[in-house]
Amino acid sequence: MSNTTVLPSRPGAGTPGKEKDVPRRRPGPTVGKYISVGLLVLGAIGMIAPFLWMFTTSLRDASQAYDLPPQWLPTELDWSNYADAVSGPVPILKNMFNSAVIAIAVSIGMIITAPMAGYAFAKLEFPGRNSIFVGLLSSLMVPAQVTIIPLFLLMRAFGLLDNPLSLILPGITGALGVFLLRQFFLGLPQEIIDAARMDGATAWQTYRLIALPLAKNAVSTLGVITFLGSWNAYFAPSIFLNSTDTATLPLGLVLMLGPYGAGNVAQVMAATTIAIAPALIVFLVAQRWIIASLTQSAVKG
Repeated sequence: MSNTTVLPSRPGAGTPGKEKDVPRRRPGPTVGKYISVGLLVLGAIGMIAPFLWMFTTSLRDASQAYDLPPQWLPTELDWSNYADAVSGPVPILKNMFNSAVIAIAVSIGMIITAPMAGYAFAKLEFPGRNSIFVGLLSSLMVPAQVTIIPLFLLMRAFGLLDNPLSLILPGITGALGVFLLRQFFLGLPQEIIDAARMDGATAWQTYRLIALPLAKNAVSTLGVITFLGSWNAYFAPSIFLNSTDTATLPLGLVLMLGPYGAGNVAQVMAATTIAIAPALIVFLVAQRWIIASLTQSAVKG
């Protein structure tokens, strides 16, 4: 018999994954991190400052709006500017309602038409598909000022001038929305579509039951972008709408300011604060879909 002495082994020795966990120190903040945080803080201040100035100006007397040096905080809070902005000669609440109707209608139309067109360009085979898509994509390079005159003549021929439909009908679809949804559907695995076809699903069933639910985040993001763009639009409403009753909110704010900018600045800032509230609410409600869409796109990339 051998007299070999067997030494006791260390706990976990020789067993993969059983090594004793050694606490690691987290690396401390570096100079680059401090610089990055400082730049982010400066950028945040630069973006928040105009909104802060707008809100504080809406709470001060109009005579203090152009004080030099400027005062960020008013000496006295004047909440009457909000009441005067709502009850003034310009029907701000009516203009806000007009903007809401147009923005909601345009957003609904966009989230119905753009996903269907995007899916067709991404997953369906038909003659001239690529040529048609290139032509559609080329329209993004054409400024709106180039097409506004033919569009104006077309709306006049249909009798839709000074009517919200003159803004709703051209806005219910768009090349940008189709492009964004096409890019999303291109990222869907083709095996999912093929499996649905093998199970006997038609193209419409595949789109409605499989592709569209997977595109929920992208469609929601497109809806928010469309709503905010329509809510803030000024150029097209200024061409097609010519009365205070049909004017949208941006037009109402310009009317409040007056032709030479001599209006009550405090009341205009109060009306602008009211105008921002719906758009801010929409963004806060839908931000989780926007973040999920951006995260999903980043993972695919």
